[in-house]
Amino acid sequence: MTLTRPGTLAQVLRLVRDGEKFRFCMAGFLDEFYGDASNRSRAARIADDPGLTGDPRTDALLGAIGEHLASRWNLGAAPGWTHQPERFLDRPWFMGHERMKGFLLAESPLAFRRRFVFTEAEPLRRASMPRDGRWWAYETIRTGMTPTVEEQAELDRHRTPAMLG
Repeated sequence: MTLTRPGTLAQVLRLVRDGEKFRFCMAGFLDEFYGDASNRSRAARIADDPGLTGDPRTDALLGAIGEHLASRWNLGAAPGWTHQPERFLDRPWFMGHERMKGFLLAESPLAFRRRFVFTEAEPLRRASMPRDGRWWAYETIRTGMTPTVEEQAELDRHRTPAMLG
């Protein structure tokens, strides 16, 4: 078995069309995205329209992922393809159990929420995800885990004056 690591969202969908599992391709893509330290390169990874699948949920999910990654990682404006009408649902989709609806309504990031896709606060979390202040805030709420002294010092080094104010 070969681990597929697509470098772009467009490659994710091409692999899925060739029979690969969406979740494995997306995991590989996210690991590549998070391992890329260049904002320019990261933006290029989501720039190309992956195309439509014909499944409204998957099409909306891809739009949410593209927009969320651009916003979450400060890459500039979301790619134009993420704003296509086909990237929005007309009925809510809750990505969890019935009993979680209230939580998902409250926690869903804007890129997902505005498409009627309701999920957790960090829906694209992976072990490879950079541990920025937002990541730590969510993990502290979710698990009680807090940064070590060294990790906190690293966070403090990366804060801008606006963040400190």
